[in-house]
This record gives sequence, structure tokens and C-alpha cells, in this order.
Amino acid sequence: MTTLRIVLVALVHPDGAVLLRMRDEQSVTRSNRWSLPGGAVETGEDPRDAGRRLVAAQTGITVEAELIGIWNGFLPGVPAEVYFYAVPSTATVVVNPADFTSEFVPGADLQSGRTFTPATGYVLARFADKPRYQSLLRRPDADDLA
Repeated sequence: MTTLRIVLVALVHPDGAVLLRMRDEQSVTRSNRWSLPGGAVETGEDPRDAGRRLVAAQTGITVEAELIGIWNGFLPGVPAEVYFYAVPSTATVVVNPADFTSEFVPGADLQSGRTFTPATGYVLARFADKPRYQSLLRRPDADDLA
């Protein structure tokens, strides 16, 4: 059985919000679920390149993300290898009304009962409480506190 290779990219706003996309009812797989930007890695494609390509296509944002981790497991009916990247971002999402709904979701709301795609749910649950997520947040400097 062929392993499905997936890349997911968390764009983290300085306030902790993470960009999510709603896969609408027209989606071929996992409709009506929230997902990080990303998707399938093409045959022979480097996962980092796939992340750049997919984020740009889905959001209009160009990124250089850092690999956070690789998860090997099973998604419904298929073995999967999920490459998870994250990057700080202050970008504004280019929204196409005919496309998916995209929004920066506050960090505190990431685990508030949204229905995620299986891979996104897995990686977000393990990322939100980790030091790497915390390090992407903007820390107030002396000018902010004055």
C-alpha cells in the first residue's frame, strides 16, 4: 500500500492565532472540516517545496517555514507520513469568496471543538502547548510596556 505524504504549515500570528481553512462541502476529501494550509506532496517533490507551493496557492502568502516534526501513522484507510512546518506570519490572507474560508484563529480557540481533518487535529493538539509554538509568539518589548 502506498504511503500518502502530506505537508501542513502553521502560519502563526504574533498574538498566537493560527491560520486555518474550512474545507467546504465541495471538497473531494474531508469536507466541512478545518485544516492547516497544505495538502499532498507530489511524487519526487521535497516536502518543504510542497509546503511553499501549497501555502502560496491556498493563501497567496509566500513562506519559508521550519520543520517542526514528521508523523508516521494511519489516516482513515491509508498509511500516512505528515510533515509539519510552522512559521511566524503577520500576513493578510488573500480571500477568494469562491474558495475556502480562511481565518486566523486565536490560540486559545484552537482546541475549542472545531472539527479538523485527521492530520491537522493530530498535529495541532501536539503543537499548541509546545515551546516551539510559544517561541513564535511576539513578546512585548520595553516600548510596549511604557
